[in-house]
Parts: sequence; C-alpha cells; structure tokens
Amino acid sequence: MENFIYGSDPKYTINEVSKITKLSKPTIRYYEDIGLLQGIARDKNNIRLFSDDQIMRLRMIQCMRSTGMGIDLIRHYIDLSNEDKMGLKERYSIVLEQEEILLAKKEEIERQLAFIEHKKHTLKEKHNNKKITH
Repeated sequence: MENFIYGSDPKYTINEVSKITKLSKPTIRYYEDIGLLQGIARDKNNIRLFSDDQIMRLRMIQCMRSTGMGIDLIRHYIDLSNEDKMGLKERYSIVLEQEEILLAKKEEIERQLAFIEHKKHTLKEKHNNKKITH
C-alpha cells in the first residue's frame, strides 16, 4: 500500500485515483454521487481533485465492499461520529461483525482448498502409477 499522508490538500485527478485504488472512474463518481465520498474539490476546468484523506476513504469503502458489506451499512458506518463514544462503540461492533464474516469465509476457503489438494494428490498418484504399454 502506498504511503499517504492524511490531509485534505486536493492534488490527485480521478485518473490518478483510479490507478492508485484500482477502482474504475465510474465507481469513484458513483461513490461521490451517493454521498460516500464528499468534499471533492474542482480545479478551474471543473476537474475533480482528490486528497489523501479521500483516497483513504475510498480504500476503506473498497475494503468494506470486498467483505460483502452493503452500501447502506457503509454509509451508516461513515455517518457514525469518530468522537462520540456510542458512535465509536457501534463502529467497533460493525468491524467485529465483518471480521466474523471474513473468518467464516476464510474457514470455508481453507476447507475447499484442502479438498482440492486431496483431489490433486489423488489424481497425481493415479497418473504416476498408471503404466502406459503399447
């Protein structure tokens, strides 16, 4: 992950943000349109300019989406205050819930990989033991 300094100085174009985050430009604009990404600056030519803070917000959204979290829950998470003790508690709870979901997925993937490894080994043994005669 690139090193970003948290800050609100707008300096990245949408093309640069797309390359940094590996998100498509339409996805980035969509997140702005639905309010998950706010305060996007514009230059004199009306080109969007993004800050390090906004790139980190996009990375957070991207991570949460990859865990299967829905847009509404991400919006709720973002809307919770970092300063309010109850908001922090709820944010923590949301993160713990997503962690549980990911751990369950990880366990399932590990079971599937073990099955595939077993099949691969069995097939390799059968292949190696099979003598071809003419």
